[in-house]
Amino acid sequence: MSEQAVTYVRRLTIADQRAKQVLVLLAERTEIRSAPRDAEIPEIMGLELSPADIPGLAARVGLDHEGFRAQLRGLKQHVRMDVLEHGDGVWEIVYGPSYTDRQLTAPRPSVVSEGNVDGLHAFWLPGWDRYSTWGYEEGLDHYYARIIHNSDDRDAEPRIWITPPRYVARTIDELAQAVAEAIAPYEPIPMPASIIKMYMTKPPASR
Repeated sequence: MSEQAVTYVRRLTIADQRAKQVLVLLAERTEIRSAPRDAEIPEIMGLELSPADIPGLAARVGLDHEGFRAQLRGLKQHVRMDVLEHGDGVWEIVYGPSYTDRQLTAPRPSVVSEGNVDGLHAFWLPGWDRYSTWGYEEGLDHYYARIIHNSDDRDAEPRIWITPPRYVARTIDELAQAVAEAIAPYEPIPMPASIIKMYMTKPPASR
């Protein structure tokens, strides 16, 4: 169990007690394999639920299977987070202070590489730079990205979500390639992965 995740969730102001009960239950299952700096709560946390997990979790909060799934779908109405329901029945849930406390807009002081990728990073591609972020799950050893168009609502489902099980990006180059392919239908001229990588790793002032 992650005491940090549970502490974070218990501090949230959620009027709907059933929703908070479900979120605390998810926090108990959240695994944080790398210690955050200065013993603070990590900026971003997450977990995956398989179809086999649902019955036991539903029973713990007194719901049937579909009632529990409905609670999962409705969590974003109570707190800013990502709740993704994949076609194979796997749920991917990502949350944390980076969602609820502030928006990541300040450029990083240096170019990001595999050697200093720690934390959550902005995606500076014009038209997609207001809400989009990417990062690295150290304990799970993969990169991820949530790409949101500037014209979309911040709380809407990301147009592009690069994450397992559909994508398993082990390097920044692999992540950039996946983003380039996924973003191509939305751009008048498809961009090569090298350009996408530049907008991921180089703040505007560094170019």
